Parts: sequence; C-alpha cells; structure tokens
Amino acid sequence: MKRLFTLLLLLCTSVSALAEATQDAADSDTLQQVSAGDWQFSLALGYGVLENPRAKTDNISTYVLPSWYYYGERFYVENLTLGYSLYETDWISVDVQGQPNEDGIFFEFDGVGKLLLSDIMGFTPSREPITRPSKAVEPPPAVERKISYLAGLSATWYTPAFDLTSGLFYDVTGVHNGYEWQLSAKKAFVWSWGAIGLEAGGVYKSAELVDYYYNARKEEFTRPIRLKPLEAATNWHVKAVVNVPLSDSLMLVATLKHTALGDSIRDSVLISADSYFAGFVGVSYQF
Repeated sequence: MKRLFTLLLLLCTSVSALAEATQDAADSDTLQQVSAGDWQFSLALGYGVLENPRAKTDNISTYVLPSWYYYGERFYVENLTLGYSLYETDWISVDVQGQPNEDGIFFEFDGVGKLLLSDIMGFTPSREPITRPSKAVEPPPAVERKISYLAGLSATWYTPAFDLTSGLFYDVTGVHNGYEWQLSAKKAFVWSWGAIGLEAGGVYKSAELVDYYYNARKEEFTRPIRLKPLEAATNWHVKAVVNVPLSDSLMLVATLKHTALGDSIRDSVLISADSYFAGFVGVSYQF
C-alpha cells in the first residue's frame, strides 16, 4: 500500500497539470466541457514505475493508479492539488494552490515490505559469511525525512503557441521552511483518435529545502564525518501524456516524466543518480 501511495503521490504531482491540459484540449472535440460542480473518479489498471535516485533503494512499481477531480465555482481539487481561482480571463488565470513536495516522497516511504522479504528469504547483502559479533552493535538510524506541503500563487498565460505557468510555493507545514519556484511550458495536440500533451520546465528549490532533504546527518553515519550545508538547486524536467478514448468510459493512458537533478542534489552522499523517471501505461475507467 505504501508503494502504491508513493507512486500515486509523485505521478499526481508531476502529471496532473499536463493531464489537465490534454483533457481540456480533448474536451473541445470529443468530450463534454467541464463546468462548475463537475467531479470524476478514474481507476487505471496497467503498470507504473518510479525510479528512486536515493542510494541503495529500490524502484517502486504499481499496477493500479486512481485519479480524481472536482471543480466548483472557484475551488477545485485535482488529485492531491488544492486550488482556488482568484482571477481568470481568456488569456490569464491566477490561483492559490497547495501541493505535496515531491522530494519527501523518496524518504517518507521506503518500501517497508522489502525488509520483511529479506527476513523470510534469509537474504543478506553481505558478500562474506556473517559471524555473530562479540558484543551487540547498534545499527545506524535510518535516513528519514518528512513530506511537506507547499502553498502559494500560480499564474498561467494562455498563448496560441503554448501555455506558460509560473508558481511560487512555500512550505506551510514547517518541515523545512523552504520554497520552490516552478516554471513550465505546456502544449496540447488533439487529433480524432486522442490527444498528446508535452511539457518542459524547471523547479528552483531553495537552500533550506535542498539541505533538509538531501544533506546527511551526522547521526546517519557510523564514522565521524564533516558536513556542510547544501546550496539551492534547479531540477529540469520533460513530460508527456497520451490519452486515447476507447469508449465513453474507457481510455488508454500513458504518462512519462524525466527529471534531471540539480548540481547540489546530485552531489549529495544520499543520491546515486543524476536523474530519474516516473511513468504509467494502462487503461483508465471513468466512474
């Protein structure tokens, strides 16, 4: 269950805006326009995977992926994003939004089930025979970080070429007291058989946020180590969403996101990859 929630959390925060763009474009040709008071719950069956850039951690996979939305006059919910529309015209919209911070996902849920499998199967990561120590040795504490929730202002400019979205979001949960500045450009392409959405953008993460999630603690090492605060970092990403209606209720869906980590995050001793992928392919049923 934790593996499913972790993958859901990342996919919801990473593709919800892009999925909305392709859905809006498809609505004008194939589906009914969304109006105030509309809601929807969808359940997709397929295969999804989240690469974990943390050192010595497994990737997370799932076969079930739920999603939902609700739109009121001004208030809306899109998966795990909460929003309130402050101003909207044909060429610009300004919202107050709240969303989970992606960085905490790699630490909050670390696949507890694999620990049980290790005991059941008698597996040990040691390459040499294990001997009982002469006296008890207490293992180092696990690396733990909390998921934060960010809130702030988001604005989208609608142009004939693409939609440009920028948002500034602060930690309102007091986990790290940092902030993110998000900037992305989205474009939707609609055909008779379905819609494709593309997005490219970057996320500037403040030094407080980066240092909290990606800097190690002295108590997390079995030997003395000298650490220095990490600097701010910018992650760059590209995303794609494909929606192909099969019937009034069934839709073939595919999502893919590739994120390149910022310099100070890549330099962290907790990270063993320069980038990571998250994706899902399956068939969604709309209730």
